Amino acid sequence: MTTRISKNSRLRFSPLVGVDGYEFWDLLVLEDIPVQPDETQYVVKMTDRIDTLAYKFYGDPVLWWVLAVANQLEILPTDLKFGSTLRVPSKTYVYGELLGRQLPVF
Repeated sequence: MTTRISKNSRLRFSPLVGVDGYEFWDLLVLEDIPVQPDETQYVVKMTDRIDTLAYKFYGDPVLWWVLAVANQLEILPTDLKFGSTLRVPSKTYVYGELLGRQLPVF
């Protein structure tokens, strides 16, 4: 069976393994995202969710994993704490170096 994944999905970086006739993505451990001079900081509001923040900063909610990796989040509902500050890697870094493609036009 063939599965298509988004070019922005973290699964792109994870190996697909097979066990007993079942295929699944292996546990993914991404390297830390280095601090970039053009990244920003964001203070979490009460209603924020990681996917909506990814949409706000990158135009794609699938890129929630970038914020998670940059901030060492486990992605539990309690990980985004009201008033905490998040590192937000720049669009240039995410689309250029991390994903290896040009910035989308929004």
